[in-house]
Amino acid sequence: MADEQQAVELSLVMPAYNEQDRIGPTLREYLEHFTAGYGERFEIVVVLNGCTDGTRSVVEAVADPSRRVRIVEFPQLLGKGGAIWEGLAVARGESIGFVDADNMVRAPEAEKLFQALDSHDLAIGDRFSGVEEGGGQNLGRKLISLASRLWIRLFLGLPYSDTQCGAKAFRASAWRVLAPRVVECSWAFDLDVLANATQLGCSVAQVPVRWKHVTLGSKVQAWKDVPQTLWATFRIRRRARRP
Repeated sequence: MADEQQAVELSLVMPAYNEQDRIGPTLREYLEHFTAGYGERFEIVVVLNGCTDGTRSVVEAVADPSRRVRIVEFPQLLGKGGAIWEGLAVARGESIGFVDADNMVRAPEAEKLFQALDSHDLAIGDRFSGVEEGGGQNLGRKLISLASRLWIRLFLGLPYSDTQCGAKAFRASAWRVLAPRVVECSWAFDLDVLANATQLGCSVAQVPVRWKHVTLGSKVQAWKDVPQTLWATFRIRRRARRP
């Protein structure tokens, strides 16, 4: 077992909440792409986050007979951030990261984040400096996104173009320092990570990525998630001010 753990160079966490219709193609693409570059030296940790559909069966069908896919299951909803946190906690790679099950950021783009770890502690996908494919977001979503980005920059002082991209990577050593400080379990998880990384002086690479907005099956509910994330920024700022 020790030799197997040492052989894992890269770990990808993929949180999944009722993703039976989207995770199959995403998982197949990531397996194919990273197998070509890493062989047996990577793993994908799928975190089943309170799933009530057939997500587990889909993952098992794609993973079999691959030993590079591990399933971690929680019967209760953890929140997206909570699921990512738990996945990162069991990741065995020297470089670890997470991506969405909807394949918004394709596998070759995600690999760019891991390459950036050669010179940085963290790497975050930057959609707004990259290329958007397909029809993209509607006007309402774009306006909400713009307002949120301005608020985050002004209120939290985070100098990043895109804090909410669902693709990020860490040196495992950097994540071990950050993990005890990250407590937000919802969509504000990313903000909590970056606020703490900034406070600790971690180096963060912003990596432009090609991306495609995926509406079908999206779990984002702007009417609920935006206010919750807004309130979370107050908690994050309050914690940042503590000695």
